Amino acid sequence: MSRSREYNISCPACGAGQFVDLYEAVNVADDPQLKNALMQNCLNRVECADCGASFRVDMPLLYTDPKYNMMIHWMPESVEMPRDQIQEEFDRTLEQINEIVPDDVSVPNVRLVLSRVELVELIYMLEAGYNQRVVEYVKYSIYTRNMEKVDPARHRLLLNVEDSTDEELCFVTQDTINHELGGILRYGRPAYQSMCELYDESPDEFVEMFPGPCISARYLLLEEADS
Repeated sequence: MSRSREYNISCPACGAGQFVDLYEAVNVADDPQLKNALMQNCLNRVECADCGASFRVDMPLLYTDPKYNMMIHWMPESVEMPRDQIQEEFDRTLEQINEIVPDDVSVPNVRLVLSRVELVELIYMLEAGYNQRVVEYVKYSIYTRNMEKVDPARHRLLLNVEDSTDEELCFVTQDTINHELGGILRYGRPAYQSMCELYDESPDEFVEMFPGPCISARYLLLEEADS
């Protein structure tokens, strides 16, 4: 079920405080309108009662869609809690869930994302039936072959499901600082399909490369650069 809670927040424009209800969990089977709000960038958006400024409050959110067996946890990355710490805490939470769930009950396959745009991308991707690990493998290949133009330290690479065709997958770059969308890169769908067949035959290599729950070519490359 969907869940919201009252928070006391301060307006980033004028500093005025107010109490607002913000969603911590969204189940689109129960509340399909909340999915529309998320996709339209309206979920947890607040209008300041004092100055009228409109702003979005980014906070941990659990997105569930039983139709697609989809459970995605968005934990916004911040300076206070960097990426590696977020993943460690998330892994501990999953371990606790596994310990309390009965043996005859299967634990849902939960994905972890660290930004809203990655959440929206993953929703589109899973609904359209894409293999996320294969898509991230494709992104990894694109990054490594175009490092001068698509630096993972500065650019996020997103699959544009709506503009992809039967012939090509369409990827768009996004600047991670100003969030502006940039160039388009295309990848042949037959090559993607061939990798999906390879995954079906032997998924170990893909799982070893992206063990999850945070499956991301960009984060993998950033970790490799730091090591």
